[in-house]
Amino acid sequence: RYYDVRQASGITTAGQFIIRFIEEKVNEYLNRILKTHDKKDYIVASDTDSIYVCLDKLVDQTCEGKTDDQICNFLNKVVDSRIEPYIAKCFGELSEYTNAFKNAMVMKREVIANKGIWVAKKRYMLNVLDEEGVRLADPKLKLMGIEAVKSSTPQICRGRIKEAIKIIMSKEQSELQTFVSDFKKEFLELPPEAIAFPRSCNNVRKYRDNNNIFIKGTPIHVKGALIYNHQIKEFGLQNKYPYIQEGDKIKFIKLLEANPFKFDVISYITTLPREFNLNNYIDYEIQFEKTFLDPMRFILDAIGWKAEPQASLEAFFG
Repeated sequence: RYYDVRQASGITTAGQFIIRFIEEKVNEYLNRILKTHDKKDYIVASDTDSIYVCLDKLVDQTCEGKTDDQICNFLNKVVDSRIEPYIAKCFGELSEYTNAFKNAMVMKREVIANKGIWVAKKRYMLNVLDEEGVRLADPKLKLMGIEAVKSSTPQICRGRIKEAIKIIMSKEQSELQTFVSDFKKEFLELPPEAIAFPRSCNNVRKYRDNNNIFIKGTPIHVKGALIYNHQIKEFGLQNKYPYIQEGDKIKFIKLLEANPFKFDVISYITTLPREFNLNNYIDYEIQFEKTFLDPMRFILDAIGWKAEPQASLEAFFG
């Protein structure tokens, strides 16, 4: 029975049904209470075991002129006294309808946020004011699936992306653009080790070619690793720098085309060997684009902002 696909299908299908069921029920409830008559979808998103409810209409109707703290108090009371009991009632009815042995479904409020941005499935950010009943002195960013929390993004960029998101949540587009401009100036002065992509290096043997260093279709970080190993041998540096082996944690960085190796990438383990003389050939522009601007654009496109000021025809002819 542990390997019966019907068991797995039954579990996952039940999970999908339950979250869709409660999403529909909460929508019905809020449309009835707020007299929107099934015309408004109050559920921003749902996940495996969560729904994200937008209560802006309720706040607009009842909390004019109130502080964030007062609004949190109000929403906390609404959830505790109205929404959670209603959800419990619905789960009880579902349990009875499905002839379950007992109702094991419970949903509790997790966070209250005053702003949220969803950029794709399982990729969102929330500006959290209250977390499980604990009121925060300063808003806290909850990030899911965003490059700021991914280990494949350089550490300095992770930190700056978080700072940029805080600006997006609380300030204007012009302030974000100033922040991006200032960070770019800092970025261009950083050593290669600080701005390279971290990766795990696998399948080194699979992609190695004795005649051409690597075969066609080699992933870029593995390609950089094979170039590195080749150059370590060419320079006779085997006793000073270890070869990149299968499973090693490495970094890779893009190179300008006019470099001594004639390749567009190089990988290394901890430090880019000085003997390679590549520091003047680091492609800082493409590194900034890929490690910082691209993740930021994914977020900004969702809200219609630009990371850098855009020249207009009016400004050109002015």
